[in-house]
This record gives sequence, C-alpha cells and structure tokens, in this order.
Amino acid sequence: MLIPFIELAFLCFFAFCSLFVIRKVAKTIGLVDVPSGRKQHTDNVPLAGGIATSITLLYFVFNNAFLLHSPMLYTACIITLVTIGALDDKFDISYKIRLFVQAVLSIAMMWLGGLELSSLGNLFGTGQIELGIAGYIVTVFAVVAAINAFNMVDGIDGLLGGLSIVTFGGLAILLLPRKTHEHPRHERLPSTVAKYSWSIAHIIRLR
Repeated sequence: MLIPFIELAFLCFFAFCSLFVIRKVAKTIGLVDVPSGRKQHTDNVPLAGGIATSITLLYFVFNNAFLLHSPMLYTACIITLVTIGALDDKFDISYKIRLFVQAVLSIAMMWLGGLELSSLGNLFGTGQIELGIAGYIVTVFAVVAAINAFNMVDGIDGLLGGLSIVTFGGLAILLLPRKTHEHPRHERLPSTVAKYSWSIAHIIRLR
C-alpha cells in the first residue's frame, strides 16, 4: 500500500517540476494565453499545463509500459496530439488539419492497437447493442468528439483540470473492482491533473 502512495506522491512532484520548467520555456518562445472575456487572468499566461501533464504521463508510461496494451502507440498518439495542440495555440492552425490528425490517430489506434468500440452495451435495457463493422466509424467519431469536447471547455481557468479529475477519477473507481491491467493509468492521472489545477489556482490568486 505504501509503494503506490509513494509513486503517486512522486508523480505529483514530477508534474509540478514539469509545469515549472515548461512555463519558463513557454514564456521564452511566446506560447502564452492572451486574456479575453472568458479568462479570469489579466496577464499573458504560459500555455504549459497540457504539455507538462503529457510529459508526466509519458514518464509514467515509460516506467510502467507493461500496464499498457500498446505503449509505443499510446506514446506516439500523445506526442502527436500535444504537438498539434501547441502549434494551434501558437499559430492558430486550421481546424481541418486538427480534425484530420485526430481522425488519423483514431484509425491508427484501431489498425495498430486493435482498439475499437464493438458494442454500446445494454444501453436501452433491451440487450447488448453490437456495432459490427459500424464500430470503426463510431470509434472515429467518438475519439474526435472526446478530444474536442475537452478542448472546447479549455477557456475558463481550471475548468478543464476539474473536469479531467472528475472524469478520470470516476473511471478509476469504476475499473478498480475489476482488477484489470488497464486501471492503473486512470488512478495516476487524477493526481497529476490535480497538481496542475492547484498550480493554476495558485497563479490566479497571486495575480
């Protein structure tokens, strides 16, 4: 019981250090969030949270690759998404490019990783709803929709971090009783995002 706690504590510390370093780099290269009507801050804030969180996740993946079905594919997808996100924040690239990349990654996830939505479960209480070949199309739309749903709420300070904690914390609770090899990812993610959210709140208070 002590070892997982130490690991979680170190991940929080690693996330904080990553955020501190990336903030400095973001300021240097001009990767900052300009205040607008939806933002609480009055100064340009470095767009470092997503990058720092991703670095922490990748650190965890490299040290616990056995927990993932396709760790290299997962790593490649994370790096690609974060890179596209950073480029969009800096240069405001076309939404068509972003949607294309997201769709390609979802296809790679199915083709190389063998991960797709094959069933909607007992959604209406009438039995399992099997998707069959339509599962590939549903998977693409689900992945793209999930990515952009989180991206669309990334405008109010701390909102995305709070929603992420609720989402991944809920997944951790649901998957924990199943004793599957997949749930450790979700157990660590809320603690990582929590440190990021706390840092945002601290920055806002200082300003």
